Amino acid sequence: MAAQMTNTDRSSVATHPKLNLSRLAFGSCHSRGAVNKRLSKARSDNNGLVTNSTIWDVITATVDPQTFLWTGDAIYPPMKIKGDTPIHLMQDEYEQMMTNDTLGYAKFIRGEHLIGGVHGVWDDHDYGGNDRGRELTQKEKRRDQYLDFVGVSKSDMSRRQRRGLYSSVEFGSNAESNHSTNNAQSDGQLNNKVKVIFLDTRWHREKHCIPSAGSNPYIPFGAIVACITRWLTAGLNLPSYLSSSICSSRKSNAVLGEEQWIWLERELKGSSASVHIIVSSIQVLTTNPVVESWGHFPAEREKLLKLLNNVSGVIILSGDVHHAEISTTSKHLVTQRRIHPNEGAILEVTSSGLTHSCDGPKIYGPLCQPILNSFPSHRFEGGNLKNVALPSYYTGINFGSIDFDWRSRSFEVKVHDERGDVLLSTGSLGMDSVAGLTIKELEGIAKCIDGHFLTIVKRMKFPFGVVLILICSFVLKPLSSRLKGKKCHSKKD
Repeated sequence: MAAQMTNTDRSSVATHPKLNLSRLAFGSCHSRGAVNKRLSKARSDNNGLVTNSTIWDVITATVDPQTFLWTGDAIYPPMKIKGDTPIHLMQDEYEQMMTNDTLGYAKFIRGEHLIGGVHGVWDDHDYGGNDRGRELTQKEKRRDQYLDFVGVSKSDMSRRQRRGLYSSVEFGSNAESNHSTNNAQSDGQLNNKVKVIFLDTRWHREKHCIPSAGSNPYIPFGAIVACITRWLTAGLNLPSYLSSSICSSRKSNAVLGEEQWIWLERELKGSSASVHIIVSSIQVLTTNPVVESWGHFPAEREKLLKLLNNVSGVIILSGDVHHAEISTTSKHLVTQRRIHPNEGAILEVTSSGLTHSCDGPKIYGPLCQPILNSFPSHRFEGGNLKNVALPSYYTGINFGSIDFDWRSRSFEVKVHDERGDVLLSTGSLGMDSVAGLTIKELEGIAKCIDGHFLTIVKRMKFPFGVVLILICSFVLKPLSSRLKGKKCHSKKD
């Protein structure tokens, strides 16, 4: 049976009609443990003296944002936690963010500049379990904790009863318009409305083709194992050989769920905004198979890009991966002379993380850049402001910002380092620009699951082929167990 729209899904969006948005900031991945570790190191390096400056002070000083958008992982569990994070520990982390002045966030949200408030959506760590999806328990309590954190009223039943954190907020207005449209003008009046749509990529999400070991407390280095299994899934193109009953990531509603899809289509169809900011905690366009992304759910990724293809002034924001990056659907168009890079392309800007990044860990740090360099086909060219010839990514601590120029009807998305310097930029994006990709161009967008290992396997000689088969047998074991479980469950029913 098709999902029906619930009353909570039909509710109106949050609005700030009198706020003519000129600048906002966004970011993800904020760890209290990482902050404390940096402070401890600073005291050690400076004979007990430490600066009071935090990333939030830098955001205020350099951007002075009117609103802040969380793109996931606002908190992390204590380092000692293995498996899913208990509710009471999640609550403690949220309270630390709101009250502990050492972290800087409490002061930030009290700032007079933040007239548009704080809005956001979770990713896996503030959801409650690494790589977790629909299988996580106590989702309703976790949802309410997050809504408290971002200041949603307890009387707002449209949010408090919703199956997920998906939501939207609008800034500005086109009050003189008599009809809704995706065009820049309505009845001759310029439109200064910005619409932010937050997608919940956790509540309804199915398991990966090879279920992630990231939250399994009994598997050593589970997060690393999960990276390897995702890479094998993409490199061997497993979804092509397995049915959706085994590999549920093949389903077309495997990330958002049917209810959220109906809501999203309605939000875009009825929108009169000039700029549409789509917030997805996980990356959409990346071809890097090591990380969680929409690319591991190819049917749903294709569905999303088709939906956004003719939406004006669209930009995707994401987090999760502990580095910053600019991605595009149409890399080849960047070299052509166009007024705006989002003409004929959909762009995505990833900013992660606010307190820690992929170049920090002792194990993953040295591998971060080589892995990013190995999967460049989705990456925007010319966005690195230090050197346009360098890749448009940054592996240090970072945050993002957007500037809106209503006179020129353009906007620019930037990535800043921890000092506030701008390192990456999309350049001027058109509020009236659409991707408008053809069916052939949509089908040709670089993919994450591409079977890049298959060519290597065919060239392998006997000993290496045997080793690979043994590795795959070990990795694919969860699949057989999962299938047996489904059979047993169906017999009981």
